[in-house]
Amino acid sequence: MISTGAVMALGLIMVIPAFTQNQKIDQTISVLLAFSIADDKDAATWCKDLSSMLAKQQVKAAVFVTGEVAQSSPNCVSSFSSDIDVGSQTYSYSNLTAISDYSAALEEVKAGKQAVDKAGNLDSRLFKAPYGAADQNIYSLLSRSGIMADFSYKGQYNKYENSQFVKYDIKSVEGNTSGLELFSLISRDGDRTPQMTRVPVVINFDSLMSVAQIDEFVSHLKSGYNNIRFVNASDLTGLSLTVRPGGDAS
Repeated sequence: MISTGAVMALGLIMVIPAFTQNQKIDQTISVLLAFSIADDKDAATWCKDLSSMLAKQQVKAAVFVTGEVAQSSPNCVSSFSSDIDVGSQTYSYSNLTAISDYSAALEEVKAGKQAVDKAGNLDSRLFKAPYGAADQNIYSLLSRSGIMADFSYKGQYNKYENSQFVKYDIKSVEGNTSGLELFSLISRDGDRTPQMTRVPVVINFDSLMSVAQIDEFVSHLKSGYNNIRFVNASDLTGLSLTVRPGGDAS
C-alpha cells in the first residue's frame, strides 16, 4: 500500500503540470480529502491518529462517521479540529435504497446525525450515503433531517439552496486505487478550458487504510504541487456544515 502511495504521487507530478501548462487563469485545484469511518474496530485509535496527522500536515478535510461508531468511539467526532468537517452516514451504515419503508430510512438518517451531534456536541449538516447508494428519496430524507450538503454521488455533490438541493460537479476517486485512475480524472477529456481547472477533486479513503499510508500520500501531494488547495466541505459549498460549541463553524 505504501508503494501504491508513491505511485499515486508520481502520477500526480506527471499529470497536473501538463494539465495546467500555459493557462493564464487561476491554476488552483480544490482537493477534498474525505474519510469514511464505518467500522468500530480500533476506530478510537485510528481517528486519534488521523486527527493528529491532519493537524501535522495542516490540511483541511471531511470525516463521515456512522452513528454506531460515534456512540462507541465519540473521539471519532470530537477529536478533530475546526478545520475538519464531520458528517454522518446513517446510523448503522445501511444501504438506504434497500430500505423499502420511508419512515425506517428517515430514522436511519436522523439517528446517524443525532449520534454524531451528541458525540461532538455539534450540529453536523453534512451527509454521505453508505455504498454511494441513494435514490429519489435522498433529498427528502436529508432536508427533513436538517442536512444541507450531500456527498453520496461519485460525480457530484448536492447543496441545499433556495429550498432545494442543487447539483455541483466534482471529480471523485478512491484513495487506495492506482495513480493512473486518480490523475486521469483531472485531465480525462484532454480539455484545458478554464472550467476544467475549477472542478474540485474528492479523494475518498476509509479506515481500512492505515494512517501512515495516508500520511505518505498527503506528503507527496503537498511536496509535488503548489497549485492544490486542500478544502473541507464547508469551503467547497460555502455553507457552515459543522457548527461547534460557541458558534465555531467549519
